[in-house]
Amino acid sequence: MIAQVRGLALALFCVGACGQADTVEACTGEACTSGQDLHLLQHKAHVVPHATSAESAKATASSSLEGKSVYLIMTDRFAHAEGHPEACSGTKWCNGTLKGITSQLGYIEGMGFDCIWVTPVVKNFYGPASEQSGYGYHGYWAEDLYQIDPNFGSKEDLKELIQETHRHGMCFILDIVLNHVRPIHSLSDLRRVNPFNEPHHLHLLNMSNMTFDEYAAKADTWPYPTQAVGPGAACYLHFFPDGTPDGTNNGTFCNNYPSNVYTPDTYLPRAPGPPSLKYCGPGDYICSGYNETVNEEGWFYDLGDLNQSVPFVRQTLLSWVKFMVTEFPVDGLRLDTASFMAHDFLKEVQDLLSSQEKPIPVIGEVTTGNMTYHASFQHKNGQAILKGMQNFPLVYAAAPGYCGWPNHALSPVSGFNLSYLAVESERQWKSRAYANTDLLLNTVSSQDDGPIFGLYRYSTDPFSPGTGGCKDYPSLVLNAWAWLMFTKGMPAVTWGDEQGNAEYRNSLWQFGWNRSAWQYQLLARMNTIRRQNHLETASAKVHYGDEHHYVFQRLSSEGHCVWAFTNNLPLTLEQEQAVVYPVAPPPPPKGMIWRDALFQQPFKVEAGQLTAQSSRPLILILEQEVSVVDGEDKPYLQEAKTCCTA
Repeated sequence: MIAQVRGLALALFCVGACGQADTVEACTGEACTSGQDLHLLQHKAHVVPHATSAESAKATASSSLEGKSVYLIMTDRFAHAEGHPEACSGTKWCNGTLKGITSQLGYIEGMGFDCIWVTPVVKNFYGPASEQSGYGYHGYWAEDLYQIDPNFGSKEDLKELIQETHRHGMCFILDIVLNHVRPIHSLSDLRRVNPFNEPHHLHLLNMSNMTFDEYAAKADTWPYPTQAVGPGAACYLHFFPDGTPDGTNNGTFCNNYPSNVYTPDTYLPRAPGPPSLKYCGPGDYICSGYNETVNEEGWFYDLGDLNQSVPFVRQTLLSWVKFMVTEFPVDGLRLDTASFMAHDFLKEVQDLLSSQEKPIPVIGEVTTGNMTYHASFQHKNGQAILKGMQNFPLVYAAAPGYCGWPNHALSPVSGFNLSYLAVESERQWKSRAYANTDLLLNTVSSQDDGPIFGLYRYSTDPFSPGTGGCKDYPSLVLNAWAWLMFTKGMPAVTWGDEQGNAEYRNSLWQFGWNRSAWQYQLLARMNTIRRQNHLETASAKVHYGDEHHYVFQRLSSEGHCVWAFTNNLPLTLEQEQAVVYPVAPPPPPKGMIWRDALFQQPFKVEAGQLTAQSSRPLILILEQEVSVVDGEDKPYLQEAKTCCTA
């Protein structure tokens, strides 16, 4: 079992110990280049400059979410307001409610999270009479935009939840969907949608002379409607000899490998993308046959894809967004499937929300590993688009890097290889393409990928139970969380992770709101360290990255300095194997010491290397050295003469 989490030691201002020093073997020029890995193993760090006081004031006025820690909740799976129902998972409704969330806000506050993120709450498609589609328990299949789903509660329940969230000192992020509505297989299905219930409200790409029922029917020959998530959009589309499209590309879709095994032998002979990608997706222009028009105008599986170029659809969506933030005093919006909508529409949404008396930032879901494409959803051609985004270029490197997770786009190259995370982090922090990296939301687990304790390394296919990775080695979870909670941006943790849940979209109530769980206590400690060291908008620097080690630093404008030493060595918590990091922090100034704020682990620094006694991460901060004077422990006091520089 993991060691007991101890009380947080006093963190002091960093006094000249965070910059380059002779004892830190960080590269300082072109001589850094090494051929030992595909990417640089160790390279000169880049520091994200601090904003000026005027810029900081402007940022605070426009957004209160920068660098905030977030707890993700799926309403149906989180809590009941009354009773103690049995555990529930799977594809049907579990009947969690908004009042249930309200009843457990103290539980979330106890972990120290700054915000909660709640999945969509509007009335959803409940479930099928047949098995053509699943059930809308998750909230992403809207049937009526103007009703709160009665399974979740009422408008009054949502208002109470937001009010109580604020009373507990947390901000509220509401998930919304503007890209699509519920599953649509016929005109009668469409008629049930409010307010978008006419065929011309939807994209009808390549409909030709088909009737709407023929176009929307889900049958053996489906991929109609034209798809945004497969052949013809993300990659080339095969055709049968008779000229009809093969929507599955002979069963390979836009995958570059047939399974989760990534070797030269398993790379498909006619793969549309490079070996570095598991599959082709939004923004992967490198993939043969990629088509951005189809990416935006195709359907997301069988979900009716809204045509925002239709004036009625566009204006109604904008009016609805304004209504939602006016009726419900949220602090931010998370926008689902943002990468499947046009930049000009997204800009109009954000501009509208920024013009409100209380500006509302939008955090867009842009599912791509292409950093240039990703950044364009925040800033493009000199124009601001969305305020923030989920940070998939780093997520696609982090979850495979720490957990070995095989199901991300970059898993073929980043699986148990942290050099990719190090290089991509520096690229992002150095890039001028992003408007604000503090509004990039980082995750390891999610409502789509599942809990962190379920992220495996090996499996026969994406839907079979797997082994290895974070599922079998809690030490990997500790390191993944250390990256998540201390890297630049907004860390988001999925409900149930704090109880060690390993089942996909599992309910939480059966864990009994246990505040003594070591995972709960650890997340609380991490949030405390973040807050006490003012890391929300602190600058960031990469010090070292190779296959098994990643070391980075944060430096706040107040002078607080944190060094994070992480690894991906699959060891049990009982295995006390030493881990050597080929880099170390500089010597502390007189009267100060470096101390691990997370687990109080001993370590040693020698010849520019740091040796930890175990595979647990180290989060080093500067503290006063305590000396014994007249039999009493007293701190050695020294006036801070300089702040951390880099």
